[in-house]
Amino acid sequence: MCTSLTYTTASHHHLFARTMDFPTTTPWRPVFLPRQYHWQTALGADRKTCYALLGGGRIAADRPAYLMADGVNETGISCAELYLPGAVTYADQPVAGQINLTPQDFINWVLGEHATLEAVLADLPRVTLVNRRWGNDPYVYPFHWILSDRQGQTLVIEPTDLTLHAQLNPSGVLTNTPTLDRHLQNLNQFLQVPGDQFTAATVQAASTYLKSGQPLPAGPVPTKRFVHMAITRWGTPQLATTHDAIPQIFSWLADVALPFDPQRRFETNHNYTHYRGIIDFDTLTYYFKPRTTHRLQQITLTPEMAAHRHFPRAYPAN
Repeated sequence: MCTSLTYTTASHHHLFARTMDFPTTTPWRPVFLPRQYHWQTALGADRKTCYALLGGGRIAADRPAYLMADGVNETGISCAELYLPGAVTYADQPVAGQINLTPQDFINWVLGEHATLEAVLADLPRVTLVNRRWGNDPYVYPFHWILSDRQGQTLVIEPTDLTLHAQLNPSGVLTNTPTLDRHLQNLNQFLQVPGDQFTAATVQAASTYLKSGQPLPAGPVPTKRFVHMAITRWGTPQLATTHDAIPQIFSWLADVALPFDPQRRFETNHNYTHYRGIIDFDTLTYYFKPRTTHRLQQITLTPEMAAHRHFPRAYPAN
């Protein structure tokens, strides 16, 4: 499944990047949602965006709705979902007085209704994630989320109990199950660093390991992809500018991408990388590379676009 990271260049520009790995055959594409966009949660509640947003998404097959897998809004906060099977806890029924959302609704709520990560944190206690399917999706998907902003703050929200809370992610890396704390423990164990926390010693060990030329963990297992990306991200000397970072990060993402097997196209458990995406927080530019053509789309969420576009737009998938 997915691999994600945040990155700050030497020129203090912040980036978010991810592979979007999923078994669905529905085309994923860049999607723009405007201010004042009325949307309906999978539980039937009507909501409205306050802020325009841009990211990777897909159109529901059974209703006029957009499912966002990641994105950035006009105020410069981002959110992305990644798979967390075996670790999530959702409410069986909506809770009176709460903002009841399905997991697939969460990104629209975060990016459409909040200007800062602090505002998201203040609202989290009001949210209940409910065990209901989104449209005709066959499952209720188990997600955790990585969030970031222009200051480089990186948070992770993992719904391991019914009360949502966020934690800082000093590694700036996230994959799938297990939870972040276990990933950090595994990383230190791999690098032979004492303790369970991500520290300067972890960074130094990553640099030493990468310089040694030893092979990085490979394959689809999330723990291996986390270690691979964390060592690559922290072991590589800091990239100077966004111009340097964008192609390098796309290369890093390609190293952990999951291949598509045409013979397994219709198997429900065939996970493959649908796209690689990067968000530039400085310019609010979304870089999107689909699996099929690898054609780079570069779309910027400008102030004019946020102010004057009043309808959603799903860009071509390729």
